[in-house]
Amino acid sequence: MEALNSSEERHEDRDSRASGTRTGSVADSSENEAESHSTPVERKDGGGKSRHCRSLSVDSFIEKLNFDESPKLPLPSPSGGLSRSGSGSLDGGAASLFGAEFANGEFTEAEKKKIMANERLAEIALTDPKRVKRILANRQSAARSKERKMRYIQELEHKVQVLQTEATTLSAQLTMLQRDSTGLATQNNELKIRLQAMEQQAQLRDDKFVSKSFPSFLSWR
Repeated sequence: MEALNSSEERHEDRDSRASGTRTGSVADSSENEAESHSTPVERKDGGGKSRHCRSLSVDSFIEKLNFDESPKLPLPSPSGGLSRSGSGSLDGGAASLFGAEFANGEFTEAEKKKIMANERLAEIALTDPKRVKRILANRQSAARSKERKMRYIQELEHKVQVLQTEATTLSAQLTMLQRDSTGLATQNNELKIRLQAMEQQAQLRDDKFVSKSFPSFLSWR
């Protein structure tokens, strides 16, 4: 009997240990599950914070680099073309770029000055130098044509002034000649009248002479 009781007690102890072990394992597993559910969230929060810090540091570093390097670049003009100074000519950066592009080009120094003084020509020259060459040639030809036209107009104006002076002189001479002609016509009329009077006087003298010298002849006649 004692042996049976002892065996039953040992069996009950084993059962109680097994149940306690199972209970403990279930509690441990539940705690582990709770920790497993909470751990990813905590890890996620920690990883997000670390990544956020890293992104802030990288962004600040890039902004610092851009801030340090931006003054070295020439600022574009509001119109999107080459930057210009207040006087209307190209500024230092654009002028150096133009000089580097056309140092060995086909433009003369005078043409380069004209291009650098005109933003539109400078923009076209960077892409189509031959077109700029034609534009400058056309402008030079137009300037020469305009100069010839102005010179021709000046010559015509000078000729007109000379002709006007000559016309004034000739008009004065014509007036004098007309006055002289009028005077001569008056004198001619006076001479004609005097001639007629002299002819009448001569005729009267002849008639008196004949009447005195040949009275019978006159009576017969």
